[in-house]
Amino acid sequence: MPSDKFLVSDLGGLEPLTVTMQQAERLTGESRSQIYIRIGRGEYEAVKSGQRLFIVYESIKRRIAELPRAKIKPPAPRKHPRAEKT
Repeated sequence: MPSDKFLVSDLGGLEPLTVTMQQAERLTGESRSQIYIRIGRGEYEAVKSGQRLFIVYESIKRRIAELPRAKIKPPAPRKHPRAEKT
């Protein structure tokens, strides 16, 4: 049974060619059904080995790289209450 660990360092610095559905869920934060939808749309590439489904890791990286960058404003400076003089 393959390990659920998914670290590039575990692979001697090499990136995997494919990942399991469970690994893809953890990597992307997407649900299993959302990943299947993306496979159906062609956003992720998938291959079968027997009955097992594997998602091509490069297709996950490509999709993430194509996402628009988040534009987040820095928080407004806080107004510090003045210390009461005693």
